Amino acid sequence: MSSEKIRGIIIRENFSGESDKFLTIFAKDKGKISVFAKGARNTRSKFLASSSLFTYGDFIIRTVTKTPTLLTADVIESFYNIRNDFATAVYASCFAEFIDKALIEKVPDNNALLLLLKSLQKLSKENAEPRLTGCIFHLRFLDILGYRPDDEILSSLSATGYSAALYILSSPLNKAFNISLDTVYISELETFIEKYIDYHMDIKLKSYKIIKDLLLTN
Repeated sequence: MSSEKIRGIIIRENFSGESDKFLTIFAKDKGKISVFAKGARNTRSKFLASSSLFTYGDFIIRTVTKTPTLLTADVIESFYNIRNDFATAVYASCFAEFIDKALIEKVPDNNALLLLLKSLQKLSKENAEPRLTGCIFHLRFLDILGYRPDDEILSSLSATGYSAALYILSSPLNKAFNISLDTVYISELETFIEKYIDYHMDIKLKSYKIIKDLLLTN
C-alpha cells in the first residue's frame, strides 16, 4: 500500500454521505491536498476529533486512489477553543477561506502555512484580538501573494495607520503579531484592506461578509 505522511492544517471540510468527510489539508511542502476521511463524522470514529476544521497535525494518507484517503492522524494543535468562540471561529474561517480561494491545489507555500499557523495560535490565546489579528493576516498574506501595498498607497493612511501597516509588513512574523493598536486605527486598516482586496483581487469571502454583518456592525 502506497502511503505518505504530511503535516498541515485542515482548512476546509465537506460532508459526504451519512458519516464521511472530504478534507482540504494545507500541508507543508505540498500545498492544498484533498483527502477523503471515511466515517470521520461517526461518534466512534478515530478521526472524529483529528478531522475537525483548523486542526494542525501529522496525517498519513493512502495515495494510490484518485483522492487520497486518510489512514491515521496525530493532532499537534486542535485549536478547539477557536471553534467554540464565534468571533475567533469566523476570523479563522476567513483566513482559511482566503488561502483556499487564493492558492492553487498541490502548489507548496510554506510561508502562507506558517502565517496561518501563527494567526491561529494568536486567535487561540485568552486575550485574543481577532480584528487586529485579521489585519496582520491579510496584510502579510497579500504580501505573500505578490500584492504588497507600496509606500504611495500606504500614504493614504493616517500617520499611525501608515506606521502600523509598515511595521506589520516589514517585521519578522513573530514581532508583527506583537503590535498593539487602538480600535480607531484597526478600523482604518480594516477599511483599507477591504478596499485594496476588492480592487486588486477577484475574490469574495463568505466568512468576511459574516464578519462585517455580525461583528463589525455591533
